[in-house]
Amino acid sequence: MKFPSPNPAVAERYYTEAHWRFDSTSQLFENMVRHHSERTALSDAEGNFFTYRELHAHVESVATCFADAGIGEEDIVTICAPNWWQTVVCILATLRVGAIINPVPMTYGWKDIKYVVDTCESKALILAGKFRNADHTAHIEDILGPGHGKKLVIQLAVGAQQAGVPFDTLLGKGECAVPLPSKPDNVAAILFTSGTESKPKGVVHTHNTILYGERCFVETLELGPEDTCFMASPISHASGFLHGVILTLTTGGHLSILDIFTASAAVDQMRRDSATWTMGATPFLVETSNELKARNATLPALRYFLCGGAPLPESVVRRAMETGMRVLSVYGSTESPPHTVVWPSDPPENAWTTDGRAAGDGIEIRIVDENGDECPEGEIGEEWSRGPNTFLGYLNAPEITARSLDSDGWYHSGDLAYQRPDGSIRISGRIKDMIVRGGQNIAAREVEELLIQIPGCLECALVGIPHERLGETGGAVLVMEPGHVVGVQEVYDLLVAQGVAKFKIPERVECWDALPKTPSGKIQKFKVQKMLAEGIKGEGDVR
Repeated sequence: MKFPSPNPAVAERYYTEAHWRFDSTSQLFENMVRHHSERTALSDAEGNFFTYRELHAHVESVATCFADAGIGEEDIVTICAPNWWQTVVCILATLRVGAIINPVPMTYGWKDIKYVVDTCESKALILAGKFRNADHTAHIEDILGPGHGKKLVIQLAVGAQQAGVPFDTLLGKGECAVPLPSKPDNVAAILFTSGTESKPKGVVHTHNTILYGERCFVETLELGPEDTCFMASPISHASGFLHGVILTLTTGGHLSILDIFTASAAVDQMRRDSATWTMGATPFLVETSNELKARNATLPALRYFLCGGAPLPESVVRRAMETGMRVLSVYGSTESPPHTVVWPSDPPENAWTTDGRAAGDGIEIRIVDENGDECPEGEIGEEWSRGPNTFLGYLNAPEITARSLDSDGWYHSGDLAYQRPDGSIRISGRIKDMIVRGGQNIAAREVEELLIQIPGCLECALVGIPHERLGETGGAVLVMEPGHVVGVQEVYDLLVAQGVAKFKIPERVECWDALPKTPSGKIQKFKVQKMLAEGIKGEGDVR
């Protein structure tokens, strides 16, 4: 498989400016093991604690099994598992043998996993077994086909069936004989994201593009070995993987992971582990604040709660501040991982009035008009960014890459924003037809292509409906043939039967006579959103 590669001239500049360095992720982790061997590296909700030495031993054992299976440089390992210590071990073991980690969230349906595995031509698939209502082992034949081919399948816990090698049998194998990976410009991770396209896209990152972004966070937030990162966001999703696993375990910190979020459990674990910072979508912040207020308690060690995924309401931030939490808003994407952040030195109100400023001196940000010309301060345009943290391209998708990543290295976010006098930016909307539900992206087109297959459906539109806790939820409007009517439950049952991830399923469904359109026949989704918010149904040919 051919991967995008760094532009040689750009790479030379980034090395000269010391934005890119010569260490791989595994080399940095190895350094932490040497310098902090008896310091706590990892803890989980079950009360398991591992020092760097203990975690390293498990990583080496699983890496040995990967190597014995012939998995190495440029091979892709897909993992769909929750925030368990075994998941962290498998991620680090994949990187240890020079392979490429492809984490996908547990909210994926089996069809999503199949698409990712097929696209990546993954050499190994790691599944959790049963976790909450999900158990992808029940669909292993659907995902991989009869006999599973030559893929290594590892199962972390008990599931509907034994789909692969039990994780526990991989431990105790000793140190891996494969030399530590030492090529920081090799691809390290492929992170799938849904945008305006109908299918998720594989975002390609090297060790250097990942590590630069994490160093920016470390320097901006002044993080180090004394810090504990509490991560309830999925570590099989970009935020948890990058800012939880990679940032923390390459800087000697303590990573505390929670697999099933409840505010009560989160507060208990943050207090238990003296968490100094955390990061999550708005629902995590809202529920944590409510829990602390109900207990009349605080989190004494917590310095920062980083929050992104959607602009933060003032009321949410003020409620958090009342419990003693300092909220810092962040903005970015999987392609350009959070590249703006409200700095600790910024006024507290910047958390709800801005989406931060550049997280590092190598990151450039522009707000441009439709011709690509710079917008004056305060004028809304599209947000572009570039820097040593920017992805190399989409996997096997050069045409889509060319539309998002121009020849000068600027990533075109598709988000509308404006620049403020202090250098911060504020996101004001999206050009992209995408819904962000609880920090997870839903490509409207992908869901619409399934909705239109409902018997009797003539037209449909999926839009985001504002939601205080989740940011947005999906609302579907269908135009049906006479005599055909569907509701939320029917849509839910139909989409679940097709293997659609549950977070993508619309939580509001209405049948209208017609959808508002432009004279050329294009559906006006902003009108659909407004009409849903106001309780107005489309009747006749609304224009």
